[in-house]
Amino acid sequence: MWALLEALEAVRDFHIAGGAVLWTIGFVTVLMWTLVFERIFYFRFAYPKSMRTAMRAWHERQDRHSWYAQHIRRMLVARVRAEAEFSLPVLRTLVALCPLFGLLGTVTGMIEVFDVMNAFGTANTRSMASGISRATLPTMAGMGAAIYGLFATRLLCRHAAKQVEMLSERLVLSTPPGGH
Repeated sequence: MWALLEALEAVRDFHIAGGAVLWTIGFVTVLMWTLVFERIFYFRFAYPKSMRTAMRAWHERQDRHSWYAQHIRRMLVARVRAEAEFSLPVLRTLVALCPLFGLLGTVTGMIEVFDVMNAFGTANTRSMASGISRATLPTMAGMGAAIYGLFATRLLCRHAAKQVEMLSERLVLSTPPGGH
């Protein structure tokens, strides 16, 4: 229990040292990872059901070779694709926002350094160090969140594309249970 409290205190101190922008980066990062885990759970638990539903709808059709049937197949695949890629554009946007918020933190921290230098010259190094901390911590946090978020997002996008492609191939190549 004490270790958890110490960890939370360290996170709080980190956020205080980084300024208000760091809280925004933290919020965006938590939202981004919430969406990442939502997609992981979707592919683990809900996607198989969506795939089975599409396969069942295709197998229940008598006609699978006409122009109309091929459009039905495309519609089934498109529906599953839309479900599989549901939050991926939002996830990509959040990943792109992380370094931008880091840059915003850099700018606001450097403004603080320049304000201190304007008021006190270079003699007040303690206040200048605080501003430099407010400039570098958000940059580091934004870039770190973006790198890991980009990695996770890329894996999820590849997995979604692979799963949809496999479904599309299954609908073309498959025969219904019972062998019509």
